[in-house]
Order: sequence, then structure tokens, then C-alpha cells
Amino acid sequence: MIPSSRNWQIKVAIAVLTLPVVFSPVSEAQVSQTLKAKESEAKQFMGLMNKAQQVYYAEKAGFTSSVSNLLVNVGFQNKPDTANYSYSIGMVNKAAVFNYGVSKQANLKSFVGGVFLVGNDTQTILCLNAAPGKIKPPNPTNTKGVLKCAAGTEKIAQYNYF
Repeated sequence: MIPSSRNWQIKVAIAVLTLPVVFSPVSEAQVSQTLKAKESEAKQFMGLMNKAQQVYYAEKAGFTSSVSNLLVNVGFQNKPDTANYSYSIGMVNKAAVFNYGVSKQANLKSFVGGVFLVGNDTQTILCLNAAPGKIKPPNPTNTKGVLKCAAGTEKIAQYNYF
């Protein structure tokens, strides 16, 4: 039996109204996982940049402000910028360098890594902006060997390798 057009319209309307409710939590979870995966990729790359700065310092007795020089020095040949993040380096003085992973998307958080000369060793810290957006994070600080993320950022990792 073919349903009347009125019954069919009601069933379609009910289906359309309930679909967003039924699938909405799944979609939000998938979106959240996708964002975390994109941020995780940037987090790993920022960790690589921090470690590469430590290697560069150990080999050349100084930091570099060139992403290309830094990556080539550790054997990484690919261009680091992606559709989601732009990577750069900022040097304040000879005792510190800052690696940035700035989001190109409004819904992703940006990263900053700091590599500090503390005595004869280098120490690193990796920080994440508390809020998403295309915002370059403020630099972390080193106060007498104690590394700290700036206000508006949170510590992700800290390493003392060399």
C-alpha cells in the first residue's frame, strides 16, 4: 500500500527533525577528534622544532632563526607549513629562542615552544594557547632556570635534554 501524501510528508518531517538530534552528539565528537588530531600534529612538530634547536645549539653553539636551516640540520627536508599551521622562529637574545606553530584556522589552538640556555644546558618548554584562534602565543619565560608559560597559555611539556 502506498501511503497518502499527507502521511508521507509527516514521516519525512519527523525524520528530518529527529536526525540532527540523533546524530548531533556523534558529529560533535567527530569534530572534536578531528580538531585534536590537527592540534596533535602541530604539537608533535613543535616538539621536533624544540629538540632540533637543542641539537643545533649543541653543534653550532647558538640557536637559529631560520626554520629551513633548523630542519635541514636535523635531516628534515619537507616544508613545515600546512593548511592548518604556519611555523616560524623568533629570537630574543643568544640565551633563548621561540618556535611558533600559529593556527591558520579559527577553531584550532596555537603553540609556542621555548628553548633556553640555562647554565651550560638547554631546557625546553612547550605551551598551548588557552583559546583557539589565529593568535601568536606570548613567549614563555625563564626565571633563574624555572621555565613558565605566559598568561593565556598552558604548559604541554618540558624537557631538559642537553
